[in-house]
Amino acid sequence: MKKFKKVLAMGLFISLCLGIVGCSAKAPDSSSTEKPANTSDSTDTSGSGKKVEITIATNWGEGDSKYDYFYPAFQKFQEENKDTMDIKLQTYGTEDYKTKIKVQTASGDLPDAFTYWGGSMMNDMIEAGLLANVDTYFNDSTAVKRDDFNPASFAYYTSADGNTYGVPIESTRGVFLANKDLFDQYGLQFPKTYEELKEVSKVFNDNGIIPIAIGSSGGTPSEFFFSELYNQYSGAAEEIQNLATTKKFATENALKVANNIKNMIDDKMFPADTVANGGWAASLQLYTDRKAAMTYTYPWMFESIPEDIQNSSEIIPVPMLPDASVDPAGMMTGFTVYGFVINKKSYEDQAKHEAMIKVCDFLASNDLSVELTKSGMIPAKNIEVDLSSQKIIYQKMMNFSKDKTLTQVHFTTMPKASAITAMDSSLDELFISGITPQEFIDKVQAELDRN
Repeated sequence: MKKFKKVLAMGLFISLCLGIVGCSAKAPDSSSTEKPANTSDSTDTSGSGKKVEITIATNWGEGDSKYDYFYPAFQKFQEENKDTMDIKLQTYGTEDYKTKIKVQTASGDLPDAFTYWGGSMMNDMIEAGLLANVDTYFNDSTAVKRDDFNPASFAYYTSADGNTYGVPIESTRGVFLANKDLFDQYGLQFPKTYEELKEVSKVFNDNGIIPIAIGSSGGTPSEFFFSELYNQYSGAAEEIQNLATTKKFATENALKVANNIKNMIDDKMFPADTVANGGWAASLQLYTDRKAAMTYTYPWMFESIPEDIQNSSEIIPVPMLPDASVDPAGMMTGFTVYGFVINKKSYEDQAKHEAMIKVCDFLASNDLSVELTKSGMIPAKNIEVDLSSQKIIYQKMMNFSKDKTLTQVHFTTMPKASAITAMDSSLDELFISGITPQEFIDKVQAELDRN
């Protein structure tokens, strides 16, 4: 069996925000649930006569692609520790989860350990002194060490104070999918340039097929696609990497991308209703239903791609824009996107300390990371994964990425979470031609300039 060793070769600067979405930033929302703890009367290892109560929170709930793999692993961990811990699992839909954590940050009452995004999303918690420096955990753990991860993967969780406040779990890649069967049906070749993209788009439109299934609802998947296009310009990669310190979104490159997106809208490359067909799930659905010839998505959506569509899909470079200078055939977006953080108060509580180490060991374990790869996740940890056991689309992604330079997205380096929100809402407006490209740029920059 072929095996590959996951090694992240990217340089992430800190700051972010997100969705994700998917995604896992910006993933589909699921309702809030709390899984009950085991209620046996056994005592804990501290000799207090009571079991330690631990709460783990995540947006990997029912409806998220990782739930089917995470929850059985959690149940096993819960069962193994039922004599010493009452472990509760709280799950929420992504947007509800962000709201819940924001409220708990304000009250200073966060879960004991919880999955979360890095960058600007964790800034309020850091400023309030609510998160533990994960180096303290690594020093205490005998099972997990910082050296188990590629050093670059921690940049996303490293704050301006130089300390690291999260353990990375998930890396990701952006993929541009093309349905080979549809291209073959109409005698078309995969487009490499914008002019070629215009030509195939006309053929598909004439035959009632949407050229590219990309919409914009809450900035997804348009936000990540914007960054993918952005990296085609000279100096763009450095601009994204340095965004946390420069706080400059209004660049010449940003305006070029916004203008090209407007041209794509005018050339009818996207669905007519980009809001209704926005969001990760809705955009992908058009593609999996064979109503669209191409789409742009991320691995957290692989679970939603039927096997026949995986077989007929090819991962291709995003066509090169007419005024671009960096060939997209040699790159793809790739970055750390998700992990977990530790409640400092809980970790420093001597009654909970040993239990907290065990919980963190579970969340950072090789076994859990390997399980999550089955949902399409790329581990942020340096572990061996049996590639042949993965979905065909996962295999295609990893093979495609072998010789590619990995680039970042604005999502991971934006210094203010509110600026990501502004970017998302403004992209929604741009995609319905409600604002001009320049107005889009100005709106995002205005939020970055706001004190």
